[in-house]
Amino acid sequence: VLSDLEEDIGELNKENMWELSCETVREQLTNSIRKQWRMLKNHVEKLDNQVSRVHSGALNEKDVISREDHELQTEKLELEIQQCKEMIKTQQQLLQQQLMSPCDDDTTLLLQDCYLLEERERLQEEWTLFREQKKNFEKERRSFTEAAIRLGLE
Repeated sequence: VLSDLEEDIGELNKENMWELSCETVREQLTNSIRKQWRMLKNHVEKLDNQVSRVHSGALNEKDVISREDHELQTEKLELEIQQCKEMIKTQQQLLQQQLMSPCDDDTTLLLQDCYLLEERERLQEEWTLFREQKKNFEKERRSFTEAAIRLGLE
């Protein structure tokens, strides 16, 4: 009901929204509630008709799934669920084993080498940046010195 009211209000421009009287808002809300009630009532009646047709056997063959098909599908789904549970359990066990097993010396050395390599690359990047900044600083110093000399001459 509130969403319908918001949609109705959203359609009005903001100037008109403030000019709405309480009566108009009440009327819109009432109409919206009636509309929602009718939709709900129709849906319940539709469901009731379907249930009564099932009990009276009026549904077509294609509307109803056979009990055997239903049981077969249920068994397939249960089997799939069981397989998924087993896979998750296996993954958890493998993860626990991996986390619990201590690293051997070769693995530890390899990890340290990787970290050292990353650190070396980072330091090289920093040195490159440092050299660039040093060049820029030297250029600025020369231009400042030249400007100071010119100023002194003037």
